[in-house]
Amino acid sequence: MSGVDSWGDVDAPFQFAGRQPITRDDSDPMMASYTSDHLGFHGWLRAVDRAISRRIGIGVFDLPDRCWRDAYDDQVLPRDAALEALADEGWPQD
Repeated sequence: MSGVDSWGDVDAPFQFAGRQPITRDDSDPMMASYTSDHLGFHGWLRAVDRAISRRIGIGVFDLPDRCWRDAYDDQVLPRDAALEALADEGWPQD
């Protein structure tokens, strides 16, 4: 997985190196509400959600509650945050 070009902030989107920024997508009301008005966190959590759904076919909000914002603030890569969450819930690691 690529590194991170920008973690974003309230007004700037999260962006992996060499890729387009992950912009706001409010088609999922749970995601929109959870990330509120923080564009960087929204893009980061969308990347976490994608990593989880690619592995197990369900989304980030189908897992038990977790402090996702803490992982974002600690600049944990989305893939690593997803793998940690899955491991904590007993999902096998590849």
